[in-house]
Amino acid sequence: MVSPVTGKKRLLQLEIFPSRLLTVETAQKLLNELNKISGITRMVVYGPGLPKDDPKDLLEGKFEAQKRYLNILGEQVELTVQVGRVWVEVEDIAVKDKIREACEKTLPFSFDINEGLYLRTRKTITDYVRKGGNVDDISLGMFDPKSRRKPSCCGPRSDKHMDE
Repeated sequence: MVSPVTGKKRLLQLEIFPSRLLTVETAQKLLNELNKISGITRMVVYGPGLPKDDPKDLLEGKFEAQKRYLNILGEQVELTVQVGRVWVEVEDIAVKDKIREACEKTLPFSFDINEGLYLRTRKTITDYVRKGGNVDDISLGMFDPKSRRKPSCCGPRSDKHMDE
């Protein structure tokens, strides 16, 4: 598929939409299976933000929030959302069947896989302000500019590695 604006090949984007929010363990199993699939260029986990403090812990007198991490491609990434959807950008439509198989293997409940445009494909003013325009195509749409938490991104060409 070619973009009418840029004339470049536009990659297909899929949304894995489970019927329930995923636990950390289920999300980790799903991401492990998706990491085995070649043809996926980037993934984003999306969902409601996790509170910094667990209300149950506050009632019990514990004042430190327990951080949860996902292991993605060998890197420990802090989980700041409860996984409700996973957006996946793929190179070819044939990868969709492999993604469906991975979901059927790891998700014990129903899910939908939708095609659409979920991640930005062009740089915006925010990208230029935040990084001076030094944002690669892989990092587009991967961070919340209003977030007060440190962004987490994996991969050799991510913003995290560009700062180092």
